Parts: sequence; C-alpha cells; structure tokens
Amino acid sequence: MAFSCIKPFGWDKQMRNTLIPILVAICLFITGVAILNIQLWYSAKAEYLAGARYAANNINHILEEASQATQTAVNIAGKECNLEEQYQLGTEAALKPHLRTIIILKQGIVWCTSLPGNRVLLSRIPVFPDSNLLLAPAIDTVNRLPILLYQNQFADTRILVTISDQHIRGALNVPLKGVRYVLRVADDIIGPTGDVMTLNGHYPYTEKVHSTKYHFTIIFNPPPLFSFYRLIDKGFGILIFILLIACAAAFLLDRYFNKSATPEEILRRAINNGEIVPFYQPVVNGREGTLRGVEVLARWKQPHGGFISPAAFIPLAEKSGLIVPLTQSLMNQVARQMNAIASKLPEGFHIGINFSASHIISPTFVDECLNFRDSFTRRDLNLVLEVTEREPLNVDESLVQRLNILHENGFVIALDDFGTGYSGR
Repeated sequence: MAFSCIKPFGWDKQMRNTLIPILVAICLFITGVAILNIQLWYSAKAEYLAGARYAANNINHILEEASQATQTAVNIAGKECNLEEQYQLGTEAALKPHLRTIIILKQGIVWCTSLPGNRVLLSRIPVFPDSNLLLAPAIDTVNRLPILLYQNQFADTRILVTISDQHIRGALNVPLKGVRYVLRVADDIIGPTGDVMTLNGHYPYTEKVHSTKYHFTIIFNPPPLFSFYRLIDKGFGILIFILLIACAAAFLLDRYFNKSATPEEILRRAINNGEIVPFYQPVVNGREGTLRGVEVLARWKQPHGGFISPAAFIPLAEKSGLIVPLTQSLMNQVARQMNAIASKLPEGFHIGINFSASHIISPTFVDECLNFRDSFTRRDLNLVLEVTEREPLNVDESLVQRLNILHENGFVIALDDFGTGYSGR
C-alpha cells in the first residue's frame, strides 16, 4: 500500500520549472514541423505542376505528329485514293511513332484510309464538337480500347488521325509519387487507367494546366496539406535537426531555471525523484550473533554517483518541513524492499524507523503508520517507531492517545539517541 505525500510549499514552482522546458521543446518541435511541412507542401505543389507541364508537352508532341500527318493526307485528298495513295497514308502512320491510323472522309463518308481496303478501326464515325480533338470511348472502337482523335477539316473533307490510348497513358505517366494526371478534352477525360469518362459535375481534381497549342487540359490532384509520409521521405534529416534543437532548448531552459535553485528546492526534487534511499543498520543478537533486525537510515544517493551525509540534509528537511514527505518516501521503500525478501526474514524481525516530532503531531500520522504495517506481507514483524530528539516534542493528551493507539496495534515506541536519527553511527 502506498503513502500519499503532502505537497510542500514550492511544489508548484518546481512543477513550473519542470514543465516549462518540456512545453517549450514541444512547441519548438511542433512549430518546426509545421514550417517544414509547409515548405515541403509548396515544393510538392511545384513538382506536381512541373509534372503536369511535362505531361502536356508530351501530349503536344504527339498531336504535333498528328498535325504533320494531316498535311500528307491533305495532299492525297486532292488526288485519287488508289494503292499508291493508301501506301503513302500507311507509311505516314507507320513512321510516326504515336499514330495509329489516318482516315480521310468526304461528305461524311470514308474515302481513303491508311489501312488496306480502306478499313477503319472505328465502329462509328464520331461527330466532333467545336474542337479539333475528341476522346472516343472503347465502345466506339473495333478492339474496344479508347482512343484520342485529331481532326483537320477543310471544305467537305475531314481528316481524322487516331492515337492509341497506350500512347496517351504513357504521356501521362510522370514518375512522381502521390499524383495522378488526367487528360481532359471538352467534357471527357481519360487517366492512366480505365475508359473515357464524361464529366457531369464536380471533379475532385482541382489543379490544371492548359495547352497553349491544342484544346486540351491536364488536370491533377493537389498534394495534401499535411503528409506524414512526405515529412519522413523528404524531410527526415531536417526533422532530426528540429528534434535536436528542441531538446537543446529544453536542456538550456532546465539549466537556467534550476541554476539558482535553493537548497530546499534541491532537496524537494531529490525526494520526489526517489534519491533519498533507505540504508539498513543491522540489529544483532549479541549472545547468538544472529541478525534480529535493522534500523532504517537515510542516505541521499546522487544521480551521478556517491552519497550525501544525512548530517547535510536532515536538519534542512526538519527546518523546511520536508522531513514528513522524506519519511513517507522511506516508508514506501522499506515496505517494498522488505516484502521482496519476506521469506528470508526470521520470526519477529525488528524494523526500526525514525520519526520527527513534526511528523508525529501531523493529523495523518496514525493512519500512515497503520498503512505502513498493513503494507507488509509478513504479520509477525516487530515494527519500532523511534522518535528523534532533535525537535522538541510537546507531550499532551492527544499525543499520548495517538501513541497508545499505535501501541495497541503492535507498534513499539522508542526514543532515538539524541542527534543521531536517520544517520547511524
């Protein structure tokens, strides 16, 4: 069973001195991460935009090939469509790496194509809107694959150039993580996968790049405002640097707040950190030479090694009122340590612990002692409460009543040698 320590005066100041460096470090780290995230977000936006322009240039290059191919078709349209003209159209389509077929229509009827027998790979001839580009869905083609069509029209003649979806998708395939580029022509779109879709309302991709040569747009998704993956992938080194800066700031603030700490504050911190530890002075049976018990002594164990003599801090603890939480801490530790070796203790084992006058007259003293007794797994221990004589003890009826209660509950009351409480010899 644990004992609750009373918070002495100044505890709030200690908490403030402890929390401020931690909070400053957290704020610095969060601020640094926020700034880094914004920088990476702007950088991602620039990369996504550059990728969209790159995809648009790819599409422009493909359409430039289609435009050049139509010039050959225009020359053929003024002649007859025989084997030689078909051969020229087929050669033009074959030599242009991104083109599929070339079709010449007159008065809406297929007149000549780049395929043998004036064949076409379209299930129907599409009607273009007010544009020279059209995305045809898979249902409009013989092999059920979507295509992009480029049109050149003059008089009653239309020249169509078909471009495979694979070339379009290849042009949209920019090696950037987290972004998807989509080609938009009028109200139709095609992405890296899937068929042609018609936009009937709002589309989630809000970023866009318009071609300055042809009537199409590259649309793409914006980067998320915050991305943990982006922070780790792009800014891991800077994150470590920010963390080090935050830790350094916390360390310097902690040193600043605690550099002028009073002896009382230092002792209070030592008690809260468990640096005041119990040492055990053996009680030996002189006749038999056997161990019959221990006297609990207090030692200040420094974090970096070594111990401070009780003579250096017990008077300060009594003067400042810290002797009560100090003793409570020792009681906790003694109970825990003795329970760990309970099976090895002889019957009637003596455990003596010192109490100051100020602790004895505290209103919670009796309950603390009873809790101390109940916290042991062994019930046959001989618990001795030794009253130190360093402070004057006003013996009145209330004190006698308290001591009688403890005596009736199995405690032995003893007077410790003057001036030697907690210290040993």
